[in-house]
Amino acid sequence: MFKKYFSFCLLWMNALFVCMLLLSTYLPSFNPATFWLPGFIGLLFPFLFLLNLLLIAVWALTKQTREMMIAIFAALCCLPAAFTTWGMHRMLDNDALLKQHDNKSFTLMTFNTSSMGLTAYVTDKAKESAIYNAIADTSPDILCLQEFYTNEQTGKEKHIDSIKMKGNYPHYYFTRDKIHWDTWCYGIILFSKYPIIDAAAVPCGKSEFGSGSSFLQADLLINEDTIRIFSVQLTSYMFNNQDYDNMKAPKGKGIFSKMRRTFAQRSQQALQLQELIAVSPYPVVVCGDFNDTPVSFTYRTISSNLQDAFLSTQFGWGRTLSFLSPSLRIDYILPQRRFTVHGSKTLKVAPSEHFPLIARLSLKKD
Repeated sequence: MFKKYFSFCLLWMNALFVCMLLLSTYLPSFNPATFWLPGFIGLLFPFLFLLNLLLIAVWALTKQTREMMIAIFAALCCLPAAFTTWGMHRMLDNDALLKQHDNKSFTLMTFNTSSMGLTAYVTDKAKESAIYNAIADTSPDILCLQEFYTNEQTGKEKHIDSIKMKGNYPHYYFTRDKIHWDTWCYGIILFSKYPIIDAAAVPCGKSEFGSGSSFLQADLLINEDTIRIFSVQLTSYMFNNQDYDNMKAPKGKGIFSKMRRTFAQRSQQALQLQELIAVSPYPVVVCGDFNDTPVSFTYRTISSNLQDAFLSTQFGWGRTLSFLSPSLRIDYILPQRRFTVHGSKTLKVAPSEHFPLIARLSLKKD
């Protein structure tokens, strides 16, 4: 009797777990602006999927055939989400591919610099040096920096001038989303070794922190072709110490309310960016900090009909945020399918909140 009851409970527990896994896979297809749950549950997918693989092995060893078949069915249904979460190209030598230079390809790097190491109006010199070292080591043809800070006051950090000189960038465009005390400037910036034909800051919301208020849109003349670059930082949770305290409190609802509002704002930005991509007269590359994982409405909306440079060339998690969780790949380079992705690399820059991503791309000729 006990064995029969235990088997029944085991079957239903497995069914409930499988339902959670399937919900974490397919609910993020729905806009969290109208229903907030998809924004939360997609964050759980990597862990639920890996746990499901473990359960398949457990059911096989214990000869629980029904449970094993249910878990296998769930894994097969979730493979598309798994293939956007983990890269599968273990054998590619991306270092060599990135160094292969020709007149038809170019390198692009995206990097959320966390205000160039500025915290509470004081620059962390270790973080600042790490950023400059990453730029010098890779020397990308196009450099897209989000949460960028520069100061026009004499004696302060004039990062635009420094990067132009050290990186040999004759062209740049800065959105200047926020100006504080007349000289403290924040926003998104693009440096280029190629001419910038046209550029604009496209309003996409309001952020008191600067980045996240606009998309940087720039048309570059690259090897006789005009290519449109979108460098973006979508709305961040911008958690502070009080938010983390609320999360630990017994009735800590504040942090979840903040997340729900952020989901709605970010989904609207994703839809706006999707429309801008669709109407572009030029081939498009989207890069930046989406502040969302691959199993999310944000990523699925923006990446529709685009390639993911990481998924095309790398292996594993592809983590781009240095804290909280190894599953947080939130920075991307997404070229249209008119491009060839030759190689890419996620740089483990320390100390840095975000890890930069660099890719070598070329435009396919008809």
